[in-house]
Amino acid sequence: MIVSWLLGVALAAPVPVEGVVAAALLHDPALAQAEAALVAAQGARKAERGLLRIDPTVEARLGFGLAQHELSFTQPVSLSGEGLAAVQAADAALRAAEADRDRRRLVVAADARRRLIRAIAADAALARAHEVLRLNADLRTAAEQRLGAGDAAELEVHLARLEEAAAAAEVGAALQRALATREDLAATTGLAPDLELPADPMRAAPEAAAAGPRGDRASAAAAVQRADADLRRARAASLPPVEIGAWAQVQNVSAAPGPEGVALDPWSWSENAAWTVGPKLSLTLPVWSANRAGVARAEGEQGRARSELAAVESRIAAEQAGGALRRQAVAALAQAAEPTAEAQAALSGVDAALAAGELSVREATLLRARVLDTWGRAASARAQAAELTVELALNEAWTTLLPPIP
Repeated sequence: MIVSWLLGVALAAPVPVEGVVAAALLHDPALAQAEAALVAAQGARKAERGLLRIDPTVEARLGFGLAQHELSFTQPVSLSGEGLAAVQAADAALRAAEADRDRRRLVVAADARRRLIRAIAADAALARAHEVLRLNADLRTAAEQRLGAGDAAELEVHLARLEEAAAAAEVGAALQRALATREDLAATTGLAPDLELPADPMRAAPEAAAAGPRGDRASAAAAVQRADADLRRARAASLPPVEIGAWAQVQNVSAAPGPEGVALDPWSWSENAAWTVGPKLSLTLPVWSANRAGVARAEGEQGRARSELAAVESRIAAEQAGGALRRQAVAALAQAAEPTAEAQAALSGVDAALAAGELSVREATLLRARVLDTWGRAASARAQAAELTVELALNEAWTTLLPPIP
């Protein structure tokens, strides 16, 4: 069973980075919420009709004591500019929702790439920990052999065994870290935690691209525009809509008083119907309200939106100020190739030279320790370069953070 599992892992292809990002986009609840908010904003924009903001009213009255029936139609019309301001506010809200959705997509993609980088780095650290354990096991075996030959003291053997125990503990800690990063990646993406990951963390970094528009800036700017439009709307709402319409009234004029009351001929409508038709106009006078509370709330919201825009602008400026330094750091850290293959080849070469008698045990031990040290430092540098690239891509809104559109 173990052999078949190892064979399956060896033959498994590493998971595509684009697949990891796409899975994270599908499993992020905040992104789903941003999509829902966008749909709601689209619906709110469609609901705004400018001058005709309120639905018309149809009213009918029937009179059975006297044959008199009435019908009226009324359409409120916003002549103060309130309806146009409402349309502008809905447009701005829609732009803000679109920008929020776009920014959230980039944030989710960057977060998935970071988690993938950390999982790759943890796997590499686990492999190095196993090599360190193997090195200490060889040192302990050599010390025991020298003790048996009378060439070493018991203290050397005790120290070698302690070093091996410490290396075994480090393997356990590295295994826990590797499992934790894989579980974290699986929880974010919904993918299996035992996926075959790429060997090089730079594979998870996006390709360099031109800086794009920042969604958080666009959202904050649209929020200010919405607040401005809402304030105009609140001030315009001090003048209520004008109700324009028409009314019609029909009477049966053949009704006449008789000894038993009013006599109605039910069949006389066609000859004796009298119609009255005319326009209808009504206006509510803003004597007491004038929407003062609404204006005050809108003024407060305008100040808050402008303050948030200033804060977003400051944060973006701070994030993008170090773009040149981040590029220099990425270039310096990633200039060497991925070290795993070279380190494993070097360790195999040391083992072969030791077996052939070309190196002493001491020389082989020193070489293997040097290889492990340089392997760890180079691998850490690659992982740092990958994370810096993701950070730079998010700060500059690279579209390459996202998987390509099929």
